[in-house]
Amino acid sequence: MTQTDFNAYLHLIDQVRERSQQLSAKTALRFKQDNRWEQMSWATFQQQIDQISRSLLAHNIQGQDKIGIFAHNMPQWTIADFGALQIRAVTVPIYATNTAKQAEFIIKDADIKILFVGDNEQLEAALEIVENCPQLEKIVVMRALQNLDEIRPLAPFQIEHWDHFIARDSIEYQTELEQRLAEKQLTDLFTLIYTSGTTGEPKGVILDFSNIAHQLKAHDLALPHIDHHDSSLSFLPLSHIFERAWVAYVLYRGATVCYLDDTNEVRSALAELKPTLMCAVPRLYEKMYSAIWDKVHNAPRLRRRLFKWAIRTGEKAAFQGKKGLSYLIADKLVLSKLRALLGGNIRIMPCGGAKLEPLIGRFFHAIGINLKLGYGMTETTATVSCWAEKGFNFNSIGTLMPNAEVKIGEENEILVRGGMVMKGYYKKPEEPPR
Repeated sequence: MTQTDFNAYLHLIDQVRERSQQLSAKTALRFKQDNRWEQMSWATFQQQIDQISRSLLAHNIQGQDKIGIFAHNMPQWTIADFGALQIRAVTVPIYATNTAKQAEFIIKDADIKILFVGDNEQLEAALEIVENCPQLEKIVVMRALQNLDEIRPLAPFQIEHWDHFIARDSIEYQTELEQRLAEKQLTDLFTLIYTSGTTGEPKGVILDFSNIAHQLKAHDLALPHIDHHDSSLSFLPLSHIFERAWVAYVLYRGATVCYLDDTNEVRSALAELKPTLMCAVPRLYEKMYSAIWDKVHNAPRLRRRLFKWAIRTGEKAAFQGKKGLSYLIADKLVLSKLRALLGGNIRIMPCGGAKLEPLIGRFFHAIGINLKLGYGMTETTATVSCWAEKGFNFNSIGTLMPNAEVKIGEENEILVRGGMVMKGYYKKPEEPPR
């Protein structure tokens, strides 16, 4: 299979627009508002994306201009993202927890023209450094509670709330929107994602639509089927490629994205939403594993023995791929109750970002959770390898994703080749990937 064939007809924007038509009345997004879970249909989702696109066009945003998003996970994050991408602009995420100085570096280096901010914390950080960012034309406040009337007279730029920005949408820009959609290509830049800068100055990783197209196809081939019956809890930061690429894949498959901006509420959200999918880092599983075994160690002897027998039975069933009578009993008495801690419906849980102890991986597979540990980088549009459906080694980081090649270099560096590999670092054409 050639790389051209691998990415054929998989432009992310086309795919999401198709899902919006096919699934118009079904739920695209879920989010918490006033302590209640609300939902947004695919039709409304696409309508708001188009409104943002036309509002950006009203502000004379050109193809490949940079749009920043400085916020926690929320529906507006994704709507602003796709609204910019539809008009061939480039989205540049900034971690909601970044300092004002860190945000300033990205805003200036990426030449961001319009910045979407989330809550008051990000708004205040932006206001602190905006005078040092002369190319920044406007700040759009997605959810902050602060009264902007008190800020506008002092601001050397335009600032307005999300609703007011959307109100600038005009049907007169529909023709231009359709033209931008018709002109889009897989070679258009999709995003600039800045590295942490732990070993030096942060670098903007350049990813284009062919990179994300490669990963959409690769995940189709590597993962079990996902569709509109599925829902994914999104709490890892969308500013990171892991969650960003996963949300793109979830939407491409027509599943529902459930936004959670407070990581302290993961357990309650799992119980309330009962999602079938969720990305997480090893630390989440480590904490759950420790909490479960703490309870087991303090339980009566008979209950401890029952628990350990059930886990052994689950491990055997997972290894053999067979579920006999012993497994059914173990599942009824113990394993199903453990899965209920994750909502009870989880089918796939991608995991990455750090080492996961094999013991913990085996435990979650024993209780019936399809945890998929993988390896990837920002520079590879996330996943390079992950655990297969069966026959994998818990001491490994899985098998290669389809159409990915890896070898170990002379200095034990992991060298990766494939359609998921970035186009380079922004404004640093001479800089080698590392």
